[in-house]
Amino acid sequence: MAAILPGNIAEDCHPKVRSLAEYWLSIHPAKRLPGRQHLDPCDIPGLLANVFLMDVDAAALRFTWRLVGTALVKIFGCDHTGRPMEGAYRDGKRAHAYRAMCDIVETKQPRWRRAPASFATDREYLTMERVVFPLARDGETVDMAIGMILAHLPNGEVV
Repeated sequence: MAAILPGNIAEDCHPKVRSLAEYWLSIHPAKRLPGRQHLDPCDIPGLLANVFLMDVDAAALRFTWRLVGTALVKIFGCDHTGRPMEGAYRDGKRAHAYRAMCDIVETKQPRWRRAPASFATDREYLTMERVVFPLARDGETVDMAIGMILAHLPNGEVV
């Protein structure tokens, strides 16, 4: 039987999203959030191209791309590693992704979304699927996030 998906993740999410959700649940300590120390990239090799790590300054609501998978570099058209998150989106702090990160810090729950590829209008993507999971070194205060972005192409392929 499949695990119940956390947060607002839909049952019809992409299998890679489900795999990352199940992995996050598997490293989730009882009554506490997992931290970066619980992650082992060797456990999710087939997902890494679409995965990102985001540093979180919860007090200032600042988010910085720590690691950006190779498929994400292709999707974004550049490597955002080391840059503020809002710089990746033309709406900056008004972007849905930024607001979702603020919500993750507050609720300590994952957030999933499937929507038209608004920030990649010059590319051929129909929709984007994004999921982000909170991480907390101390089990309480969100200080990092692991996420995934998938681009759905018109021919049915996923980048």
